[in-house]
Amino acid sequence: MLQPNRLLVSLIVVVAAVGCSKGSGKKGTVVAKGDGIVVTADEFKAKLDEQSPFIRSRYSTLDRKKEFLENLIRFELLAHEAEVQKLDQDPEVKETLRKLLVQRLVRKAMESKDGAAQVSDSDLKNYYQQHLEEFQKPERLRLSQIFLKAEKGSPDRAKKAAEAKKLYAQLKTDEAKNPLAFANTARDFSEDAGSKAAGGDLGYRTKEELEKQFSKEVAEAAFLLKDPGQETGIVESSQGFHVMKLGVRQPAINRSLDEVKPQLTSRLGRETKAKNFDDYVKGLREKAGIKIDDAELEKIAVATAPASGPQPVPHMSAPPVQPGGAVPGSR
Repeated sequence: MLQPNRLLVSLIVVVAAVGCSKGSGKKGTVVAKGDGIVVTADEFKAKLDEQSPFIRSRYSTLDRKKEFLENLIRFELLAHEAEVQKLDQDPEVKETLRKLLVQRLVRKAMESKDGAAQVSDSDLKNYYQQHLEEFQKPERLRLSQIFLKAEKGSPDRAKKAAEAKKLYAQLKTDEAKNPLAFANTARDFSEDAGSKAAGGDLGYRTKEELEKQFSKEVAEAAFLLKDPGQETGIVESSQGFHVMKLGVRQPAINRSLDEVKPQLTSRLGRETKAKNFDDYVKGLREKAGIKIDDAELEKIAVATAPASGPQPVPHMSAPPVQPGGAVPGSR
């Protein structure tokens, strides 16, 4: 059984329609009637057409058609009684109707702008060029490293080179027993402050980024790695000594304008519609001459939520309209 509030919502459209057409009567062949109740063949067919083909196939006989008609009659009886009891004047009904009206207006406004939402080839090309990094990306590697710092020309560089060879030899021995040996060694001995705590993890890097951060030699050695788990061995740079380990290769992305055209057409179409709707609302606002009284607005007391416990769901009597046509709170 329907709850009162849900029944109220389900009746509102019929109540409004009856209220707007008083005295005009319904047109078409009548299949059922009574005191204040009329169901036409067109109404019956329209409601039946709303069902799926599978459901519609159940109502091919007279008895099954009567069964479907009984549901329509029941609805009409309830709607008529709601009008008799003047529930169309109920504040909750009026508020629900206002939400439905706004939803319908938004849909109408958006549909009327379809022509203006067409996207030209020039717009697509400009958008593609402005967002080129989204469609064209170089190959990236996820790498980990162990680094011993020794600036080129520094007096301890030879000593650090010897330490690097000894550390790498120990690493290979440890890796034969422990798959986490590289990360553990990086945490214990690496002198790269940015990756040390993460077990040497550098995240994803392009070849250009590696060259800029470390050196050309490091970048080239890293990009020669093919399989996850492979290591470079010791690579010497002007900063010191590196051992790079490959985690993941992320292939390059090179999508042409023709490849992404359907995607961009849809995206720009939505953006254009949203802008058109914003302009439409702006025009309504200017026409209405909206003025805000800041002083009175400031006086409105806002109840603060309790520090703990269940939080009530806020109720908005005039919900914000979303460009897509949905009105939060409406059904």
